[in-house]
Amino acid sequence: MRIAIVGAGITGLTLAYELGKRGHAIQIFEAGARPGGELATVEVGGEPVERFYHHLFTHDHHILQLCNELGIGDRLLWHEPAMGFFAGGRVYPFTSPQDLLRFGYLSRLARLRLGLATLYLQRKKDFHAYEDRTAAEVLPRLVGREAFEKLWLPLLRAKFHDHWNTVSMAWFWARLLSRANTRTPNKQRERLGYFMGSFRVVVDALERAVIRQGVPIHLRAPVEAIPIGEASSPALRVQGQPVQADAVVATVGLPIIRRLLPERRKALANQLAATPYVGACVALLEITQSLSPYYWTNIGDRTLPFAGLIEHTNLVGAERYGGRRLLYVSNYLPPEHEFFHMEPADVLGRFTTPIQQVFPRYRREDVVQFWLSRDPVAQPVIQAGYQRRMPTYRSPIPGFYICNTSQIYPEDRGTNYNVRIARQATEQIHADAAQLTDAAARTGV
Repeated sequence: MRIAIVGAGITGLTLAYELGKRGHAIQIFEAGARPGGELATVEVGGEPVERFYHHLFTHDHHILQLCNELGIGDRLLWHEPAMGFFAGGRVYPFTSPQDLLRFGYLSRLARLRLGLATLYLQRKKDFHAYEDRTAAEVLPRLVGREAFEKLWLPLLRAKFHDHWNTVSMAWFWARLLSRANTRTPNKQRERLGYFMGSFRVVVDALERAVIRQGVPIHLRAPVEAIPIGEASSPALRVQGQPVQADAVVATVGLPIIRRLLPERRKALANQLAATPYVGACVALLEITQSLSPYYWTNIGDRTLPFAGLIEHTNLVGAERYGGRRLLYVSNYLPPEHEFFHMEPADVLGRFTTPIQQVFPRYRREDVVQFWLSRDPVAQPVIQAGYQRRMPTYRSPIPGFYICNTSQIYPEDRGTNYNVRIARQATEQIHADAAQLTDAAARTGV
């Protein structure tokens, strides 16, 4: 079957690889200059590093299996970094259970209740009872009002902004469980994986694999419309040219898919609009000195214009980058936020004083170079009851499929789950192949 894939991120590349193994004729259309999507990299000291921060957990079995299959499993190294939490004007260690017991930002009683509630949630195996309830409803009853308002509420606001009080407790449970399951046997630290050569090694390995399968990857080829299923219409229109295919798989965000659908597909477009999104605005800074001992510092102060400070070279040694230090300034924002339209230098200027509030040794003149990356449709908001609204892989339009981060549920988005949904969608498409091919033959497309 002829299949056109929209998007050459890890989902699109994995789809092409898995469908190619099943003998389908694939081609990929990517608007960017190279494959990879949010795994795009820049080079620092001759070493690639992602524009958007990434790491793996020990239980990320889907991508670990894929990497072994592609022959790059030995490129993955495991690290045990320290974590921090900024609140009340200072950074607290937030790595081990002992750090929680010493977390002076909360009262002793609040710490005890938070610890017991966390253990309860980590041991809970079934999330279905939480699917129709919000984290904002459940958490205060479990952890107490003080811990919720000082710890979890700022983080929910940082991640989802005005949608914070609609987020599913099932999503929160999965996020908490994911962090717990990647801990060392003594539970003192999280074990996080990162590749020698960055996550680019995954993209490059997938690209080589699909090219060996004969899959063309059309770069700088933005899709303008997806008219598949329309009478006498091609499957896609790309730069004014028709593209014929028996099936189309869109791996881009739901708001982008809505813009590409024909006018008469309003019913599906409206259905997809039920899932709101927040965007990601991430600055990667090359700096002259380390700012802290922590890899990841969550920001519990919502007066600051970022959600997290991630010092990448506290996960991976600075020697990999010629001794340079790397800091991510992370933010999730509404798509209409001014940061998506401002000049990069102006955005960086907004960060200077707030970063100094967290890490006083930071100076703007210590920034050797920086890169600002923005994706206004980065994160679907997983609201209570999402299991009933989540798009299926097979859409109501014959031959049109959706496979993107909106179908990662209940977990938070991540490369491991991109691989999982790509494999699940592959099974659906392959099962439908005979019927779709027969339909195309009857219509003479």
